[in-house]
Amino acid sequence: MKHSANIRIAIVGAGAAGLTAAETLKEKGYTDITLIEKTDEPGGKCRSIEYQGRSYELGAGVISETNHTVRALVKKFGIKIMPVEFDSSLFLDAHTGRVLTNMSWREKMVLAYECLFKYRKLALRYRNLAEPGLLQVDPDLCMPFTDWAKKHNLSQVVTEEFAKYFTGFGYGYLDEIPAAYVVKYYSWETVKAFIKQRIYMFPGGIQGLWKAVAKDHRVLYHTSIKNIERREHVTLTTETETLSFDTLILTAPLDSALKYLDAREEEQSLFSKILYCDYRTYACTITGFPKKTGYIPGNLHSSRTGHPVLWYERYADSNFYTFYILGDWKMSDEEALKNIESLVHGLGGAIERVETIARWKYFPHVSSKDMRQGYFDTLENLQGKNHTYYAGELLNFSTVDESASYAKKLVERFF
Repeated sequence: MKHSANIRIAIVGAGAAGLTAAETLKEKGYTDITLIEKTDEPGGKCRSIEYQGRSYELGAGVISETNHTVRALVKKFGIKIMPVEFDSSLFLDAHTGRVLTNMSWREKMVLAYECLFKYRKLALRYRNLAEPGLLQVDPDLCMPFTDWAKKHNLSQVVTEEFAKYFTGFGYGYLDEIPAAYVVKYYSWETVKAFIKQRIYMFPGGIQGLWKAVAKDHRVLYHTSIKNIERREHVTLTTETETLSFDTLILTAPLDSALKYLDAREEEQSLFSKILYCDYRTYACTITGFPKKTGYIPGNLHSSRTGHPVLWYERYADSNFYTFYILGDWKMSDEEALKNIESLVHGLGGAIERVETIARWKYFPHVSSKDMRQGYFDTLENLQGKNHTYYAGELLNFSTVDESASYAKKLVERFF
């Protein structure tokens, strides 16, 4: 053990990373752990809601068989999961609203060949990306993914297929995002899990997992941090009290921490370079709409910002749908809902009611330039300095297990 078991540890953020760190610390024998959470519930971007006795996901909602960290917690806390049913989805033309025909036989063969042979070979070349973290990223992977794909002779069929589940799931546009993120997301193990259809959902809502984990820990909910000073100890001031700790683990957005952290010059420089996507979820009850999940491939480009990239139908006998949009931070919800309404009307449906809206400051990442200049190597070198450790989505990738697995590894490395 690298620290005394009775040190006082503060964890900022009670999402997947913060709670995994807390649970791992507890398993290692640490007893004085406090999580500080600004909202009134745990889970972060794992947000489940209930509608007419059923759970629906506004944020992250599935895991694969390769998500070992989260699956271990699922088993430990007795959380029920079940296989995702892979039925056929609709694909629409972004401009006409017409249903697109399936891939031609030739396109399917090209996709299968390039994924199983060309992409597999490339993914295995960069297998270190499957490990938690982004240390020593190969310069080849710092260029935007579309440039990287062209360099390695991957066809547009592959790029368009990858965009459905990368851009569609809120991770930005492939001509802007460094290839390292895409290859990390589409690790060969993950691709195999999708091919085998070994993907799982949480019938009771994924947030139930984090609520179960949180029950075993001291979590200060609805707590805003006003100031953190790191000298001989860590002094954390909230709206109501001042707390003293020996060690700080930051899992909340690091750029937001600049508002309350006594950040050193290097921290200020690194945190100010973090980029995000404006990803939004609009949950609506709709009549006369197709009983399917759907994608709009033509909206997976920056020229179509603000238009729905996909919609999700969780239950075949329900009129409750969630629509997902990549925005530009300026577009109002009214404008976004008009674009959804146009899509719904084009397919013969009508929006009865907008049930809820979730706007996410999503997918913290850095530019190709900053990644090439060793951003993550510099950040990792700060681990442990000034009684502080860093975890969360930025340090690995914005999926539930990537966030959790990095937090687990962090604790195993330093505590």
